[in-house]
Amino acid sequence: MPHRIAALHDARTLARLAGAPAPHACDLVAAPLDAPGAPLGAFVGGNPLDGHWAVDAELPGAWVMAWSGTLGGSPFEGTPANWMRGPKALDALCDALAPQLSRHGKRLVLVPHARHVLSDARSALTWWCERVIPGEDPNVVRRSPAGPRPFGLALDPAALLEPSMLEDVEDHMHSLLASFGPRIDVLVLRDARVDPEDPESLVPCALGEGVLPRDRVRALVAEHVPEDTPIAVPGAGLDRALSWLGRA
Repeated sequence: MPHRIAALHDARTLARLAGAPAPHACDLVAAPLDAPGAPLGAFVGGNPLDGHWAVDAELPGAWVMAWSGTLGGSPFEGTPANWMRGPKALDALCDALAPQLSRHGKRLVLVPHARHVLSDARSALTWWCERVIPGEDPNVVRRSPAGPRPFGLALDPAALLEPSMLEDVEDHMHSLLASFGPRIDVLVLRDARVDPEDPESLVPCALGEGVLPRDRVRALVAEHVPEDTPIAVPGAGLDRALSWLGRA
């Protein structure tokens, strides 16, 4: 059975088309193609560690997808503080949100980023062990448990890349998907390219126009990502994304 596909639609555009008020603090809505009226959840942008970020219990779907956050001064600023003080700051956020998430039946699904607190497989999987399978042996429990829980992990492979990694991008894709694939709640596939204005950074772009090696990623997804794990792709240019996945 092929992976279920969800489109990441702009939340304000959806609200306007539906004649509804724009949702508060919601950037994207993850709508499955086979059930667009039953969204998996919403992507809340911004920086969860900036002291002002909050979760709205009325967001569509059960998942609240969000970046893992940074202690830098801007949303995508890397800083040594992320490695030194970041884990404690993220733990404090999770401790504060856990009762609210459980009470409203929500799940915070964190998306690691190369310049955030969860910046690589080691940091992300450490968090996953502590928050998703606490007390369990990760060598035995390699998948997130079914049923209600307050936390989950997503993988957006392009978000974990830096320009210095592109020479060995296929090796990095193997490492990320082999490590994350069995454990994630959702795989987010968005492409990225080197920022022409800042060669030390990557910026998002349409699938097929960036650095992700299509054939390698598709093979690794088939090998390491369970078929019941959904794949989320940008709703803008959906036909292109489906073609990239071989699902056109």
